[in-house]
Amino acid sequence: MPRDVPSEPRSWLLERRCTLTQRQLALVFVTLCVPSALVALAFLWQGYWYVLVYATLEQAALAACLRYCARHRDDYDRIDISPGVIVVEQRRGRQRSKLRLHPRTTRLLPPRRDSDPIQLEDRGEQIEVGRFLDAAQRRRLADELAVCLRVQGY
Repeated sequence: MPRDVPSEPRSWLLERRCTLTQRQLALVFVTLCVPSALVALAFLWQGYWYVLVYATLEQAALAACLRYCARHRDDYDRIDISPGVIVVEQRRGRQRSKLRLHPRTTRLLPPRRDSDPIQLEDRGEQIEVGRFLDAAQRRRLADELAVCLRVQGY
């Protein structure tokens, strides 16, 4: 088999693991805020108005955290390696990016620590992938990518 022709294209889809749906996130918000609001209203009835202010701040912080979680629950990395191109597609919140790397010049940079994501570099451009994986899965992905790039003659 010629060195320039890969045996077959490879593809990886790396998704963020989020088990809560939008409806469940709203239910979590209501479940946590209602008791807090009831306690704040009881103190307001006694004349302690500042408890209501703190409860409102607490609920606003909780709403911001749950909104961030809902926005990023569909994040993913998709890596496609084919004979002429490596395509890395990423979604972060509402932003999507697609980067095309040349297989002959792409290098797999070793992570400094186990918690660091995998980096691919092509002609000065770097992209991080595998952020949603744990350390063992990230090492396995890095090994597969390295073997795939090496075996395919890239």
